[in-house]
Amino acid sequence: MLKTIISLLLCALLLFPAQSLAGDLPVMAGSEDPESYRQWSENLFFKRMEEKTGLAFEYMQVNGAQAWEETKQGFFAPGADLPEVLFKAELSPAQTIAMLDEGILIDLAPLIEGSMPNLSRLLRENPDVRQAITLPDGRIGALPYINLAPSENCLWINVEWLNELKLDMPTTAQELESVLAAFQTGDPNRNGRRDEVPLTFIGAYDLKYLAHAFGLAANDFNVFAKDGEARFMPLEPAFREFIAWLRGLYAQGLLDQDGFQTADSLRRVTDEKSAVRYGALLAPLTSYVLPAAWAEKYAAVPPLVYEGAQVYRSIAPRATPGTFALTRDCENPEEMLAWADYLYSDEGAVMASSGLEGIDYLVDGDGTWRKTEAGSQQSFLATVSIMTGTTPPGVSSDGFQRRYTDPMVRKVSEQIDIVAAVAKDPFPPFSLTAEQESEIAPLQSAIGRYVDESIARFVLGEWELSDERFEAFESTLKELGLERFMAFWQDILSHTAEEKK
Repeated sequence: MLKTIISLLLCALLLFPAQSLAGDLPVMAGSEDPESYRQWSENLFFKRMEEKTGLAFEYMQVNGAQAWEETKQGFFAPGADLPEVLFKAELSPAQTIAMLDEGILIDLAPLIEGSMPNLSRLLRENPDVRQAITLPDGRIGALPYINLAPSENCLWINVEWLNELKLDMPTTAQELESVLAAFQTGDPNRNGRRDEVPLTFIGAYDLKYLAHAFGLAANDFNVFAKDGEARFMPLEPAFREFIAWLRGLYAQGLLDQDGFQTADSLRRVTDEKSAVRYGALLAPLTSYVLPAAWAEKYAAVPPLVYEGAQVYRSIAPRATPGTFALTRDCENPEEMLAWADYLYSDEGAVMASSGLEGIDYLVDGDGTWRKTEAGSQQSFLATVSIMTGTTPPGVSSDGFQRRYTDPMVRKVSEQIDIVAAVAKDPFPPFSLTAEQESEIAPLQSAIGRYVDESIARFVLGEWELSDERFEAFESTLKELGLERFMAFWQDILSHTAEEKK
């Protein structure tokens, strides 16, 4: 009888982690988008991670951004009962700094090299990612999601129209203008009507991506770094040339006449049998606006050349910080980091997005892969994958995704690569404290809005392209606090440069 009891206990030790026997699982808390319809306690991703690592968790899933923000604020309460792990943590740099300063989070910087070989390799190979997650004082409070091949806001052009009108792919602003003019008058959709929209856009945000045709690329604050100096794009000499070009395009009807008062939902085409009206558009993918079946009609325009060079701004940095963190109540940080490190491996990245081979997908003899019947179910994203909704830690599985059996996936990826080869973040990665965010937010609100409104007024012809009008534009920027605004960014840039030394 005693031998039987001992055998049963040994079996239990083999089948269940020691922490399960103690009946006290570590708590993993985090945010989930309610529209993902995902329940962590039932999702196969977590069950498979348990099989891979031997770690099981009690899940504290918080649905909705507002509820999660309130939960995070509760962590600051004296004596708060903290989860050990924050997953899909949605931590801003300011929150990460505040939680580290309050002792809520632990500094991961000394632990990554010894506990996370996959992430350590990625950080060595991608110093911009390390810079993005490292705070000004050298601490790392949270881990990132790394997108090694992020999408770009590309200028897509209708290559069927180019071929129909015997036109070459444009390489400069002047060539693009000529192509758009041909789209307008040449009836490239061959329906006998002049209904073509040569280039569609949405507001000043899209138009500023065209500034690269004049050697200009800035971030969402209209700021870029050059030779150690923070510079404001609307004050660059080429900006006026750019605005005059846009004004000419609009006056000729080459830009969408509704571009300043429309949205994707209003210009989206859902009927793939309808006449093609758009010659060019700015979007990460044409499917944001056009039917998926039309994707093969469009190709990404390589960044246009200005004075012999190409510049282009990335739509987003490769690192999304704040996805995974450990609190002061974490009893074994090294073990938890090793759990997360699997997601920075090729195998882990594929499992997180596409599941397991032989169950959720099959790899054919030519190296391409296809979904199984189980992997094709509408419920797959909710019950198997972890990638939708809020952002998890890990790395993108780009090489694997490009081997998908549909050749259009590979073609579109190759098109984006053309733009990504040139695209760069115009300003180095930075982390702002809550105080810095409070300082810059009102300035950005006033200055950013005024810049965008001014671009619209210039392009629409409400303002003349005169010396007096541009002088008034710059004068108003100064009144709105541009000097203090740029001093702030110069200070951030200088500190960033010091950290890199």
